[in-house]
Amino acid sequence: MTAAVALALLAACGGGDDDDAEDTTTTTEEPDESTTTTEAELAGFTAETLAAGDQHACALDGDGAAWCWGYNRMGQLGDGTNGDSSEPVAVTGDHVFTQLSAGRYFTCGLDEDGATWCWGDNSFAQLGNGKSGEGGAAENQNAPVAVLGEHDFTQLATGQDHVCAITDAGEAWCWGAYPSGQLGNASGENQTQPSRSAEGHVLTAISASGANTCGIDEDAAAWCWGNNTFGQLGNGEKSNAAHPEPSQVGTQTFASISVGRTHTCGLDESGAALCWGSNAQGQVGDGTTDERFQPTPVHGDHTFSVINAGIGHTCAIDEEDAVWCWGANGNDQLGDGTGEDALEPVAVTPALVAKELAAGEEYTCAIDLDGVAVCWGSNRAGWLGDGTLDARLEPTPVAEAA
Repeated sequence: MTAAVALALLAACGGGDDDDAEDTTTTTEEPDESTTTTEAELAGFTAETLAAGDQHACALDGDGAAWCWGYNRMGQLGDGTNGDSSEPVAVTGDHVFTQLSAGRYFTCGLDEDGATWCWGDNSFAQLGNGKSGEGGAAENQNAPVAVLGEHDFTQLATGQDHVCAITDAGEAWCWGAYPSGQLGNASGENQTQPSRSAEGHVLTAISASGANTCGIDEDAAAWCWGNNTFGQLGNGEKSNAAHPEPSQVGTQTFASISVGRTHTCGLDESGAALCWGSNAQGQVGDGTTDERFQPTPVHGDHTFSVINAGIGHTCAIDEEDAVWCWGANGNDQLGDGTGEDALEPVAVTPALVAKELAAGEEYTCAIDLDGVAVCWGSNRAGWLGDGTLDARLEPTPVAEAA
């Protein structure tokens, strides 16, 4: 999740192409799903990188093997089944992956040869295998399928129903759902395989979620395209119209960028966090719930090294490796134990030091400094990966892979 001027982007939580109205619904766990029991300590899953979809998560182990857990009705776990799993299951095939990105109900990965593979939901042609998605569930894939085209991608980002990637030369290519212009071209329709995007821009980093895509160019300027219903393109305005043409985000320069469902965040070159777009649950972190149409400083004197925007919340890692979160917290996805939305950063408790983050819909995951994957928040389909369906108020190790 890192480039010369940009941190590698985990995917980003999936976001929907039908999300023209903000989803501010939170789900309250049933009392027996919340846990305060003292169970035997789990042996943690050692991960190299993480990706969080809406309701499933994936990780790479030290050998480049992919493992996924959580909701699996569309085959997004990639284990050849459609059954949910509350602990990591191996993605089928002898793939050695270098990156993973999880969309809403699908997952994609780059292998060591630069080839791209996707699995799960294909309703909008987001698997990139030439199938339109018009065949319904029969076109979903519960094991990896190759994305068409001889592209050697270096970074990959998944939205709710689309995918974008960049090459070593900085060319962007996108496929899947088009309606909001998130593919960044004038095709005007869903694309069943990679098509050129954001032509004229040389990109060093890319991120996607919802119906939006953003990238950072070689001059560290940020550009966004797609849905702008809540001002998430950061160009100073909002609109319900499709925006396939990249718009520059403010006048700042950026070291990294992370697209959430209806908001976007980035780090400038000093490590200051800026966010914009939807803010109904405080996910912009500026102490208000006002929509922001251009980059707005996150409250607090923080210097961050990693930032990741989820569905309605945002988390970041500071220069001392401490984890902070803000925004929606109805399912304890902020990890502060309060269950209350936070309009500015709050520390995850007990204090967590980490090197990577992935924010999902109602949960968050991280990799601690020992390399152990931990997750917290809602857990209704097992997306915390700890072998239970219990909600967790604090970081809990993902179960060791069998």
